Amino acid sequence: MIDWLRGLWLRLRFYLFRDRYDREMADEMDFHLSLREAEHRHEGMTAEDARAAARLRFGNRTSIEELRRTAVGLPTLDTLGQDLGYVLRAIRHAPGFSAMVVLTLGLGLGANAAMFGIIDRLLLRGPAHVVDADRVVRVYATEKTPDGAESTSGTLGYALYTHLRENTRDFVDLAVVARTEVTVGRGAETHRAMIGRASWNLFPLLGVKPVVGRFFSADEDRPPQGENVVVLEEGYWQRTFAGDRNIVGKTMVMGGITYTIVGVAPRGFTGVQLERRDAWVPISLTYWGPGPSWVTGWNNSWLQIIGRLRPGVSAADASRRATEAHQRSFDGPANHSMRSATLSIAPLRFDSRGQETTEVRVSRWLVAVALIVLLIACANVANLFLARAARRRREVAVRLALGIGRGRLIRLLVAESLVLGLIGGVAGLAIAYAGGRFVRGVLLPNVAWTDAPVDLRVFIVTALAAILTGVIVGLVPAMQGTRLELARTLKSGVRDGGNARSPLRTALTVIQAALSVVLLVGAGLFVRSLSNAVALELGLDPDRILLVAFDWPTVPGQSQEARDLERQRQAHFYEEALARVRSVGGVEHAAIVVGTPFRSAMSLGRLRVAGRDSLPKLAGGGPFIRAVSDDYFTTAGTRVLRGRAFTAGDVAASQRVVVVNETMARTVWPNRDPIGECLLMDSMPCSHVIGVVEDARRFGLREEPAMQYYIPIGQERALGFGGRTMLVRPRGDPLAMIEPLRAELRRLAPGLGYISVQRLQDDVDPQLRPWRLGATMFGVFGGLAMLVAAIGLYSVISYLVTQRRHELAVRIAIGAESSDIVRLVVRHGLGLALAGVAIGMLIALAGARWVAPLLFETSPRDPVVYGLVAVVLVTATLLATALPAWRASRTDPIEVLRSD
Repeated sequence: MIDWLRGLWLRLRFYLFRDRYDREMADEMDFHLSLREAEHRHEGMTAEDARAAARLRFGNRTSIEELRRTAVGLPTLDTLGQDLGYVLRAIRHAPGFSAMVVLTLGLGLGANAAMFGIIDRLLLRGPAHVVDADRVVRVYATEKTPDGAESTSGTLGYALYTHLRENTRDFVDLAVVARTEVTVGRGAETHRAMIGRASWNLFPLLGVKPVVGRFFSADEDRPPQGENVVVLEEGYWQRTFAGDRNIVGKTMVMGGITYTIVGVAPRGFTGVQLERRDAWVPISLTYWGPGPSWVTGWNNSWLQIIGRLRPGVSAADASRRATEAHQRSFDGPANHSMRSATLSIAPLRFDSRGQETTEVRVSRWLVAVALIVLLIACANVANLFLARAARRRREVAVRLALGIGRGRLIRLLVAESLVLGLIGGVAGLAIAYAGGRFVRGVLLPNVAWTDAPVDLRVFIVTALAAILTGVIVGLVPAMQGTRLELARTLKSGVRDGGNARSPLRTALTVIQAALSVVLLVGAGLFVRSLSNAVALELGLDPDRILLVAFDWPTVPGQSQEARDLERQRQAHFYEEALARVRSVGGVEHAAIVVGTPFRSAMSLGRLRVAGRDSLPKLAGGGPFIRAVSDDYFTTAGTRVLRGRAFTAGDVAASQRVVVVNETMARTVWPNRDPIGECLLMDSMPCSHVIGVVEDARRFGLREEPAMQYYIPIGQERALGFGGRTMLVRPRGDPLAMIEPLRAELRRLAPGLGYISVQRLQDDVDPQLRPWRLGATMFGVFGGLAMLVAAIGLYSVISYLVTQRRHELAVRIAIGAESSDIVRLVVRHGLGLALAGVAIGMLIALAGARWVAPLLFETSPRDPVVYGLVAVVLVTATLLATALPAWRASRTDPIEVLRSD
């Protein structure tokens, strides 16, 4: 529309002042003809050739209309074709320059295309198949801990869900979701599947439609026990059942229970999360639930509450009214912490603590990093165009003298950069497609990616970025390169234009170096964070430990007596399995534990210490209890600091004993030895402390110290614990022992079902992912930026050496040594690099407070990182300037001076 209006105005202006344009065109033609005739001897051209050359201002046009169109700057089809032909010839005649521009822009645009695909999935689109995802929110509850601190959680209970659904009107509807991993099938063909558990109304709330069949109904999701129905995800349906269109009504076995398949959900449907879901079952199926009181009990917090806000209702208003409704309708114990809890509403991208996930925050930084890489690439390409324009000053002056208008020249040069930008965009899409899967795997390996790394949205954004980049990097050099004094430039020789300094080129080179410093500092900080996290003392060795778990079939409707007998049978099986595993070659240690590290933690409501009225409260909670077999501490790698560990003689009939961690020993018995002290658990006799072990992490790398104690697994039966797992420490590579262990245990119990053997490190790695992601991506982008900056510096120094050949030849002719010439060139490059280092470090220091929350026990102003970055960039500068400096030192003064 703007171009059309501009064209209309130009036409109107032309017809209003037609006579003046005719006179101006005639005067301009006479001027150029006389100019060329006056200079034809200097150019070695005849007067006839000069007149023919001057007519190039108007091409071969003969009609007055075409002359007038040219005069008002409106391109014709002929001029557009000529522009394209010029661009293609320019690219063909300078393949090295064109390839450098395309590669540089391709890397910058490719990095941005890949990161846009990630951030588009995380923040812009929302979960797949969810209609109007911006109105879908998650409910959080903030409770006050005993020490007065506040704790926010999005893991809530079914009782709160029913109360909110009955007493609030700000939501179109509310639903609940949870997940669990179960074994599908029987025998050797079993496999693990991730199952989504949801209330029946989740699907209409999100606006999703089934592909085959239907979703389960309210009658099939009726507490306290729903129907055994299941909805498959389309991808899982295709993989497992070969896309059978008659799947509705057939059955499948999950966790030992038979389910009827009622429908198929769309491909990639994951509910409100991004992680894959292979199937969906009603939330009211309690085979994997928290216990019989899950419907009304306020102590059962195990699910997420999801709602869709009504139009016009803000999250703040909904939070306030939900809090009022909850506190008004709460029917739990008078001293329960949920009675005074405050409810809040937050977007779906928030984690269980009501904060944006670390992956989302790091992704935002990576988008900024990708933009910085693109800026560096643009600065590099602009610098290349500027350097080439400086070398072509006399050529441009000749074109202007021949009558080609400045606007036409600018259009030609911008068209060249635009075409190269578009080619760079195509290269960027190829780079994004090739590297997109790697980026996705590093960033979110559990996300159900259903689309290709390059889709229509990524293509459109990259195309627009390529066009904008192509125009920007070509426009400024074109405008500067065509702003000349014709007479002076035409009379000058190479040496006159060669020594010109360009502040803009210098500034662009410094900017590249500064932005590279920022990225390299970020990479160094994340590498330090990852190193600190990996080296953190966890109190055990997860990278050396295998975790063995058995999938016991669920038997619905069991009596309490039958469940107790089943628990005893499982305990006896674990004892046999432990003895069998310890006899396997390659196994160094093995032990049984109740309360798996990084997965679960238990506490007793009644725990007393002889001689004390109450136990101190710590921010980390607790005290937490863990039941373990003999050899546990050696297997886990937990050091015994004082006293002794458990032995095979610590059984139910022997004296009751307990081992405490260092924090508990220091907190409960300060300034004295805890060995021999008494712990009273529930109504059992005194358990004597026999040892103190180092603190071991319960769940995360970042957690407050907490009191923890251990009891022999043979003495835990009175407490009724269950859920045993086995820890195995192999002598060599843990991964090499997975299949031998599984095969040995399957021989022990061939009909048991799925036997899970995995590294305990697999539970720790997701917590390391943000720092590993930052270190990897910042490192890749930082290295890419440094490479682009080094190439740009090399190109600029090379052009500078070429332009200063006459000056360098004179220096050599009057006695300068080769080392002097090398120092001259290297000093110039180092000056640019050091200026960039100084500016980049100032920028990094200024942004330190924003990156600090993403780091792990690392200062954002770490002097070691900053020092190493400076050394790396200076080294890269020396390498980039070495070859141009060597070429400059080899200049032949006689040859150069003769050529001038």
